[in-house]
Amino acid sequence: MTAKAARKRLQPSERRAMILDEALRLFAERHFATVAVRDIAQVCGINVGLLYHYFDNKEDLVRRALAHAIDELVAGYEARRLASGEPLAQILAWVETHAAITPTITRMVKLMADYATSGLRDPELDTLIAGFYAREKILLEDALERGVASGAFPPLDTAKTARRIGLVLDGIFFASASRGDDRIIEDVRDLADFVPVMLGVAPITVPVRANAEGLVNARI
Repeated sequence: MTAKAARKRLQPSERRAMILDEALRLFAERHFATVAVRDIAQVCGINVGLLYHYFDNKEDLVRRALAHAIDELVAGYEARRLASGEPLAQILAWVETHAAITPTITRMVKLMADYATSGLRDPELDTLIAGFYAREKILLEDALERGVASGAFPPLDTAKTARRIGLVLDGIFFASASRGDDRIIEDVRDLADFVPVMLGVAPITVPVRANAEGLVNARI
């Protein structure tokens, strides 16, 4: 959102969301520790005093920006989850939401990574990050356990499988930053395609040489 757009008359909730979006964007472009409150106010097209009307200080803004991103992810998941009560659909809803709001998740991951390596410690941020991963663990393990109990999935280690899914999601976003590529959406969708294979409810498809004309897929 540009400063020009920010000068429109906004409701307090809209202005607050706009500030958080812009703060999260700046925290992703630079290290959050180097972003000043006045930088955020400037890109929002507001004065610093108005920003302090919504947030106590920069530390509060950092916390709220991260919480804003997490809330967007959870809201997207809940909307997709409610479309189906099936365990597999609920797991895929979590994965697919990461593809649907990739820019937000990318910024969220950057902020969490910078915080983790900053040497700074904020109990509220620590609780927020731990709570996010705890929520992911619970929702994935719950769907997996229900799938096993209903016979939709074969017997499996639900805790280990939930962790694997979460680690792969994290890895996709971190790998994109380190490799400098732009394949997050494709990689997340590849993961969504592979989850049924991981859970033993879809066959593994591998390329095999069929003849001199090329490759065909074979199922194992």
